[in-house]
Amino acid sequence: MTQQTSQNLQNKLIMSKAKEMQIDCKLLLAGCEDFLELTYRGKTIIINKTRSHKLPLLSGFLAKNKEASNLLLERAGLPVPAYIVVPQMCDEAEHFLHTYRNVTVKPLDASCSIGVTLGIKSVEQLTHAVQLAKQHSDKIMIQKYVDGNDYRVLVIAGKVVAVIGYELATVEGDGQSTIEQLIYQHNEARFLRNEVCEIESFPAINVQSSALHAKLRAQGKSIEDVLDQGERVDLFSIDNIPAGEISEMNRNQTNDICTANITIAVEAAQALNIDVAGIDIRCKDITAPITIENGGILEVNALPDMSTHLLPFQGSSIDVYKAYLEYLFED
Repeated sequence: MTQQTSQNLQNKLIMSKAKEMQIDCKLLLAGCEDFLELTYRGKTIIINKTRSHKLPLLSGFLAKNKEASNLLLERAGLPVPAYIVVPQMCDEAEHFLHTYRNVTVKPLDASCSIGVTLGIKSVEQLTHAVQLAKQHSDKIMIQKYVDGNDYRVLVIAGKVVAVIGYELATVEGDGQSTIEQLIYQHNEARFLRNEVCEIESFPAINVQSSALHAKLRAQGKSIEDVLDQGERVDLFSIDNIPAGEISEMNRNQTNDICTANITIAVEAAQALNIDVAGIDIRCKDITAPITIENGGILEVNALPDMSTHLLPFQGSSIDVYKAYLEYLFED
């Protein structure tokens, strides 16, 4: 690897857009993906992928700690689903489950859905989920499960730049293909390419998944069935399942988010003093204002993946890397 090349997806896309915008951009250290050096009109800055040079160090630490970030979000009057933090399975955890009846368990300081279990409804399930989460963190967050879909809202410098919505994977019949064949078609289509890179829109759907087969049986289907033209079948349900075992398809919903939810996302970034933030929201409808009763903020990310906004599985592309670079050199 030379100093000018990169293997990291975010760096590749930043470097490509920088070249297009006549911004000099290279790895600060040969073979090290942690730092990019950008120079434009005599000004040089150092960034860490989508983490800008303007991000306070403390804000990055706050975003990584779910308990601390939730506290600050609540203080700002923003909707955060009810939660507790415990070191292990205990009476408080059982009481929380009995109160809300459906909960999510996650490691307090892990990321990328590692160790997260969704749709927990029994003490036995809760005990197992806590044990799984404990493998990744000393403390466990148990949170009220929120019905609806997941959304990632990208905020740059106090403005919502893009919104991606996620829905559990489904297949739609063509009158000829089996469900298994339709799944393989999805798995092939999930790879999206442009002149710079190839991205995987969602993890491959495992046709051997017991959760998938259980969901099909619940709908009176099997993987060998041929679906009628236009017939839709859900492939997953949120019912005591590790987050890593489900596949969600994404689509651009930037034009769908309502003004009230734009304000919520911007204020969430401001509450943690993060200039480039990915706000994870869960609710039934992003077009309607979120309240504590119908949704909430699940997480604020200080190193957001922007690639899905550029190459969504469905919908138009948003030039988020241009917006990011313009912000870096706005002054």
